[in-house]
Amino acid sequence: MKRILIGLVMFGIIMGLSGRSGAEDKKPDVDVKALIHQLGADDYQKRESADKELTQLGDRLIEQYRQAKSDAERRPIHSELQKLSEALREGVQSKEPDIKMQANKIRQYFYTSLQPKIVFMSYRGGNPEIYVMDSDGKNQTRLTKNKEGNYSPAWSPDGKKIAFMSERDGNQQIYVMDADGKNQTRLTGNKATNEFPAWSPDGKKIAFASTRDGHWQIYIMDSNGKNQTRLTENKASDRYPAWSPDGTKIAFDSKRDGNQWMQIYVMDADGKNQTRLTEDKEDDSQPAWSPDGKRIAFQSKRDDIYHVYIMDKDGKNHTRLTENKRDDMCPAWSPDGKRIAIASQRDYNMQIYVMDVDGNNQIGLTKPNGSNFSPYENNYSPAWSPISFPELTVLFAPEK
Repeated sequence: MKRILIGLVMFGIIMGLSGRSGAEDKKPDVDVKALIHQLGADDYQKRESADKELTQLGDRLIEQYRQAKSDAERRPIHSELQKLSEALREGVQSKEPDIKMQANKIRQYFYTSLQPKIVFMSYRGGNPEIYVMDSDGKNQTRLTKNKEGNYSPAWSPDGKKIAFMSERDGNQQIYVMDADGKNQTRLTGNKATNEFPAWSPDGKKIAFASTRDGHWQIYIMDSNGKNQTRLTENKASDRYPAWSPDGTKIAFDSKRDGNQWMQIYVMDADGKNQTRLTEDKEDDSQPAWSPDGKRIAFQSKRDDIYHVYIMDKDGKNHTRLTENKRDDMCPAWSPDGKRIAIASQRDYNMQIYVMDVDGNNQIGLTKPNGSNFSPYENNYSPAWSPISFPELTVLFAPEK
């Protein structure tokens, strides 16, 4: 009998502790509509508290959504975000000016945070380093920091990794890092120059250019650096590989066929059927596929200085997009295909700009801080991150 009583007591203690832990771990539900109403409170501190709590709630849910491993895990989180979105929409439609203004600000904050980022290379610290910024130019953040140059950043299709070239080990090698700059890992390891990494659309392969066989040629490797294989075989330089969105083609620039300057070619992803797309007496280089795979943007010096052009994927219908008196280079498409980022020298120093796909609405994202023509103010090689979760972006999109 005594043993039974002791057992019952121990069982009760364990269950009590277990129940208490679960109660402590569970966070109380947030009354979102009450917080929206509090945005219009007369008390400033109450308004600020509501603003902070709503922002933290959304940030926490978005991060949980990003970390979820399956659709089953994401569904309940999406449901909570939808509730937050609907409450903020009601706030935007409120007749109370303070509620309307603050709800719109919070909604815009989430929408902006879900927009693609732009990674780029900058000399601003005296050394070429990789930076990232919002697509409107805000929150410019340095990702690499070492004594040697870092160049040619490229986002992985899932937005979690960035491949780039670095000189930190004495020669130019391909590296990969997390999107926040952590876990920088070397992928190539030879005495030659390796540069211009480009991810395959499925994220399993990286194309790049290397001089390991005496001159620039296009290679391909697994995303972990294994199985490095040469795709092009000629005595001229082949550089700047760019995958088509369906993964079947790779565009690149080349000096083959006796060209004095680079011209743009395309080939199958296994290196077969190499075909010339441009036929100019001046440089045509750095091809970039549109997200729908129908067009290719590139830089061309056919008009004495570099301008950005687009053409059909078969090389027809060349259209000039920029009309400046100094170089416009390095085109990169936004993931929705509506904008193109470029590096432009119109402000004397090379700066990152974005424009509509027809060349209109050109807006500078980076600004020089020093004297004209200072090499330490130049910014190059913009590359957009993908929109990882468009289903979240649409929740907080501005009202039409």
